[in-house]
Amino acid sequence: MRPKVRHRAGMGDSAGLLQFAAPAPVRARPATPPDAKALRGILERFVYRDETRGFGIASLTSEDGAERWTVKGALWGLEAGQSIEVQGAFEDDARWGRQFRVDKARPMLPSSEAGVIQFLRSAQMPGIGERLAQRIVACLGPDALTRARTNPELLATVPGLHAAKRKVLLEALQRQEEAEATLVFLYGHAIGPALGARIAAQYGLDTIRKVRENPYRLADEVAGVGFRTADSLARALGVAADDPNRLQAAFRFSLGELAQQGHTAPPLQLVVERTAEVLGLGPAELQPHVASLCRGRGIVCHPVEDDEAPQVAWAELARAETQLAERIAALLAAPQPELPHDVPWCLAAAQAALGFALQGTQLQAVEAALQGNLLIVTGGPGTGKTTIIRGVLAALAFSRQQIILAAPTGRAAHRMADATGQEAKTLHRLLEFEPRQGRFLRDHEAPLEADLVIVDEVSMMDVPLAAALFDALRPGARLLLVGDADQLPSVGPGAVLDDLLRSGCVPQVALDHIYRQGEGSAIVANAHRVRHGELPVSSARGTEADFFIVQRDAPEDVVAALLEIVQHRLPRHGFHPVDDVQVLAPMRRGALGTLALNEHLREALNPHGAPVGGGLRVGDKVLQVRNDYDLEVFNGDIGRVLGAAGPADNRQPVLASEATVQIRFGDREVQYPLAQIDQLVLAYAVTVHKSQGSEYPAVVAVLHAQHHVLLQRNLLYTALTRARQFAVLVGQLRAIERAVANDSPIRRHTWLLQALRQALRT
Repeated sequence: MRPKVRHRAGMGDSAGLLQFAAPAPVRARPATPPDAKALRGILERFVYRDETRGFGIASLTSEDGAERWTVKGALWGLEAGQSIEVQGAFEDDARWGRQFRVDKARPMLPSSEAGVIQFLRSAQMPGIGERLAQRIVACLGPDALTRARTNPELLATVPGLHAAKRKVLLEALQRQEEAEATLVFLYGHAIGPALGARIAAQYGLDTIRKVRENPYRLADEVAGVGFRTADSLARALGVAADDPNRLQAAFRFSLGELAQQGHTAPPLQLVVERTAEVLGLGPAELQPHVASLCRGRGIVCHPVEDDEAPQVAWAELARAETQLAERIAALLAAPQPELPHDVPWCLAAAQAALGFALQGTQLQAVEAALQGNLLIVTGGPGTGKTTIIRGVLAALAFSRQQIILAAPTGRAAHRMADATGQEAKTLHRLLEFEPRQGRFLRDHEAPLEADLVIVDEVSMMDVPLAAALFDALRPGARLLLVGDADQLPSVGPGAVLDDLLRSGCVPQVALDHIYRQGEGSAIVANAHRVRHGELPVSSARGTEADFFIVQRDAPEDVVAALLEIVQHRLPRHGFHPVDDVQVLAPMRRGALGTLALNEHLREALNPHGAPVGGGLRVGDKVLQVRNDYDLEVFNGDIGRVLGAAGPADNRQPVLASEATVQIRFGDREVQYPLAQIDQLVLAYAVTVHKSQGSEYPAVVAVLHAQHHVLLQRNLLYTALTRARQFAVLVGQLRAIERAVANDSPIRRHTWLLQALRQALRT
């Protein structure tokens, strides 16, 4: 699967209706049995639809017009006016009333006289009104549509049905037939409704031909289709095990998986081994095909120097690393900046503003930031990274230079703004990301209007984002990068901070003195103990105690201890169990993963919240999982569900603009259209990776042998450094020991160092 960066800004055009409560029956008659598993009728209108997910809400009328139902679910590939059959079951929604949940739907020709007339006068048949529809049925009978499909010449016998209208009718019947054939084909090969929607949306009525020609194209061209799904479909269609398309698709899938793990340029041999494993072959069997696999669309094989092993990459990642290296080399080679005052004057101004004298590496860092074009400042908690930023700002306060502050995430930007008293933006907002075009508007042709850009939390910056940042610096501008080299790497591909530090060509200052140690913080002390390979130690009992280890072995005992700490112990120390306490875990799945922990925590902390849709309740703590530039909420933002809004009269349709869920993020409230709350997940517990760039008043981190794959020193270090006032480790001591001892995280395979060497030589 080729890696794609997708930024969803919203649902696009949602001018239709969002929900629909079924009105009373049109005529009195016995209601449809409540246990009915199928309904047939005319799709009167969509009240909401999302073709990307294959989801829709619609009004369905029985062919005789006597009943009307609200149906919701898998309604992809259908149009208003069609006669359809839906399979599923009735459900009683607490808010919207009785609705029919659709598992499968298929178009079909109506079988009654009333149904045929209703179909003929639908929006699909422009120019065929009520009277002409009645004439067609009167002339050809209630099976008029079936007869017209098999013998189109019969339509010429209908009075008033001219050639142009006959053409419209026949084209509509053909579309219906092709849509039905597409459904039968996809359902027959175990393609579900949601996935089928995306396939049909991509290829339309050409679906069957294109899928039969090369089912593996789905993995590249249809969102949500991976190699395994495409391979299952291909094998069902009789594609040979050694088909070149299959080998290429497996190679791309393996390269994509490695990219998702952070590798921008893995060794070719590693990709071949992964591919062979996916295909169930030996690596030697793939060797004859390696050259052709590397020539696949969008794939680059990096040139080999000396005894280096060949590396392969996606073309967009190769371009990003090459561009980043070129911009770094150009920045290093640019003339040194001119300051309106000399460096000693600026340092004196900075120290006067800060109210204390800069010493040691802090003084060195501020001085280097004033004198150079590019500087990296690293350090752990309490070493004064924020002081460096404040010092540089103070040193240049009288220079009239334009200085911009930024960070990779919204949470990190908020922290930066709070610490400096100046505005800080996310890098995406700073670079003016345009989600509909999928690109940044700020680049070398439209550079940032800044003399100095300061970026915090750079360990979270992946290769594409770093390349965009450097590309947007105007000639003469400078860049200060600040981060913690011992934290987890970026979620996205690459190891930018690590590569730049290892390159030896980028000026860097490592802050080595722990200034916050004197405040008695056991959190800071233990973070540095972990960083140096030593086990953390619980605080001595007392009023200043802020770090504890609670040992439990059985998963159920870990959960019980966690709930006791969050519900009772931390609130006794003044921490709100939802707003102030953040539970962290290494992974999402498993008995002690964030998915399970969220359910336990919600039942303990918010058992009676009213449902608002999407599995959420009023009062829930939620996490935004992707950037939404229309709502101005970003991946990683944490909020609380305040409630839902809609008309008081449930018998009336709810307009999309009226049906919303209110979420509070900090001091602002955001109105989410109900259809967009799939951007939110529960956040009582989040992964350590998701917590990067944030600080919380209190952190409870769960560590257990169940997490053994991810138990690494940098993960435990990152978890501890998220806590501002209080931290608790809950779980097995041997899991903590394993994490501390494991200082060999999987090093990401990248091309940035080689690209830098090449750029600096030119």
